[in-house]
Amino acid sequence: MPGRWAERAADGVLLDRDGLARLRENGWWTPVVIVALILVLALFVRWFTLQVSASGPRWVDLRAPGLTLRRRAWERAMTEQAVAVEGVARARVRLSGRPLRATVTLVVEPEARPAEVVRRVAAGMVADARRCAGVRGLPTDVRVRVANRRERRTR
Repeated sequence: MPGRWAERAADGVLLDRDGLARLRENGWWTPVVIVALILVLALFVRWFTLQVSASGPRWVDLRAPGLTLRRRAWERAMTEQAVAVEGVARARVRLSGRPLRATVTLVVEPEARPAEVVRRVAAGMVADARRCAGVRGLPTDVRVRVANRRERRTR
């Protein structure tokens, strides 16, 4: 260990009773520790609430008044519609945030042309989602990967 670090006591205690008593003699030490712990807890609670609220609403209002749809059901429907496009091996759709944002992950067949597949998905599934939601723009991120056709090797 570096020389500037205090050496540990022989019995393995980092802060012995005398050291703790010296710290407690200073009137500022205990309130500072308590305030620091409260601040760390408050920052953690804030971070946690941001993580929970970032997932977006559970229910999505559709174009017609009074019509709502569960977000997960809409994600499943969009995923099934994306998988139905020719050239798509697998798909995954996630809706998140406020305002609503779609993230589409496509795994295309090796022989498919990714640009055409993305164009078909945008013209079909994304256009239907925008029309159903009644919004002019549903921001959509499309991520494309090519399926690997190599067989798994076994030993």
